Amino acid sequence: MRTLRSGGRERHHLLHVPTDVTEWPDLIIALHALSSNPRLMAAMTQLSSRADELGLIVSYPEGIRSSASGVTSWNARFCCRDAKNEGVDDVLFISDLIDALRDEHNVGRALVTGFSNGGMLAHVAGAELSEKIDMIAPVAATVGKEILELVPKRPVEALIVHGQDDRLVPYLSRGDDRFLPAIEAERYWARVNNCFGVEEEETSDAIVRRYSGGTCRVASVVVKNAGHVWPGGRARMGGEHDPKTVDATGLILNRFLPND
Repeated sequence: MRTLRSGGRERHHLLHVPTDVTEWPDLIIALHALSSNPRLMAAMTQLSSRADELGLIVSYPEGIRSSASGVTSWNARFCCRDAKNEGVDDVLFISDLIDALRDEHNVGRALVTGFSNGGMLAHVAGAELSEKIDMIAPVAATVGKEILELVPKRPVEALIVHGQDDRLVPYLSRGDDRFLPAIEAERYWARVNNCFGVEEEETSDAIVRRYSGGTCRVASVVVKNAGHVWPGGRARMGGEHDPKTVDATGLILNRFLPND
């Protein structure tokens, strides 16, 4: 684990740099879920092995760890746990991390993805760090009302992946007063990216929405029969169903990488 000082705290991240990294590598920052850690995020997503094939750099940051419970968390403004309660500036951490990796590795484009609480932070980082982040890909995540008034300085591409049967972070109906339904996050990105049209395609595995117009590059993939999971991941939360019909990691990389 590497250490980076940010916001007056020692912060940590797991860095994967392929042996055959390209001269101007793109960067993926992958944010773990509540009470998870960088190594579990790497194992679940298999991003490191894909990065080896593609010459990408992947950083897996670690959330603030509670001294009492050991639970890790991110401050996504409306959630979660110690990071939110202590007002930890996790957006600054992501910003400082991007700067440090650009200085060290001549990083080009940057993607921030995350699962659950990590995906919530990906939403906020995309809105507040649009000058540094090219794309976000939150999985099983949503936004709070605090984010709806934020206006990114430039368009940010967004791919939202969600389980249709997610009960912890529901896609359509609100589970409780803490979270907006995840479709509101999708609508937020469509609005701030000046989208004015949407095309919907339904398959046996998923419902795919592709937004269009102007600077719009927004899409969502709602996976059928999937709960609060990283679809296709190597690990999942206990009791959550993953039909393994959609590969979230593959979807994200195919969207992020240029189609040469």
